[in-house]
Amino acid sequence: MNVAVSLTPGTRSADLSLFGEGPGAYVVIDILRASTVLCTALANGAAEISPVADVDAARRLKANDPARKILLCGERGGARIEGFDLGNSPSEYTPKIITGRHLAYASTNGSVALAQAPKNVEVTVAGLVNISAAAEHIVERNLPALIVCAGKFDQFALEDVVGAGALIARLWELDPDLEIANDGAFTAQILWDHFKSDPVLPLWQSDHGKYLISQGFGADLAVCAGVDSLSVVPVMRDGRLIAAGN
Repeated sequence: MNVAVSLTPGTRSADLSLFGEGPGAYVVIDILRASTVLCTALANGAAEISPVADVDAARRLKANDPARKILLCGERGGARIEGFDLGNSPSEYTPKIITGRHLAYASTNGSVALAQAPKNVEVTVAGLVNISAAAEHIVERNLPALIVCAGKFDQFALEDVVGAGALIARLWELDPDLEIANDGAFTAQILWDHFKSDPVLPLWQSDHGKYLISQGFGADLAVCAGVDSLSVVPVMRDGRLIAAGN
């Protein structure tokens, strides 16, 4: 199996071209905080999640929901969007609130990367919280994989690249014949090797992590650094994320 890493949104098109007709698997990583929120929501009973590229798209989904089962979820500038039901802290996504609900999710970076996934690929969400489960799912599918770092405002995000390196490490444990397809994947490996003894450290040191701390969301960083705290793997089906196996 071949694996490449797209370090920033700006390199995504070129990285997709490495696979000729395209990768078989498109794995989105947004450590702070979309990956953690999406995994937490499905683990805590959300029925499905529609990741959308902008706030208006989320509101349109809500407007076309006569049964009022859709919850508006997401953030801008790290904070809950005005009029939305939930923000972007994993602690908000409790079973009492989200069990059986359909979530329309609009985040600044992660939901955009998901909404822009190419057609005819297996779309998966990975984070530190589900890193081993995601690796197992990817290896079972046995498809060439592009790991997509969501970044922050189209820029390099340290925590996402560290997460990509953690995923590659798990994939290699499961598939010793894994082939690295680009320099992005090597870069991710190097960063994970540097930080793997203390996974929360790159989150605290990253620009995005420092910003979230300044906005009062510091407690989320420890949650997002919780390696293998969840076993759910979000996968895309007809534009909506559900838990793999459902």
